[in-house]
Amino acid sequence: MSRDPRHLTMAEIRKEIDRIDESLIKMLAERQRWVEKAIVVKKRDGLPARDDARIRQVIDHVRVLARGHNVDPALVETMWTEMVEWFIAYEERSL
Repeated sequence: MSRDPRHLTMAEIRKEIDRIDESLIKMLAERQRWVEKAIVVKKRDGLPARDDARIRQVIDHVRVLARGHNVDPALVETMWTEMVEWFIAYEERSL
């Protein structure tokens, strides 16, 4: 929605934020399904849950994406670091 904010109501804005939140949750669910596939492969191949080089690669990549989409890279790094650490703990419980 790219309407002029001077012509929007808070109800319209909140509706769009709720729609975006739902989209984010769907994407997070998809990401979790892929992490679950990674758990199967890591078990099979005897790989650890934590891969520090991969973590740095992911964080660096999302910071670049954030800049490209005009989102504060510090916000994105904070969110992704928390999410990645949660998924690592999830993997460790499953391995």
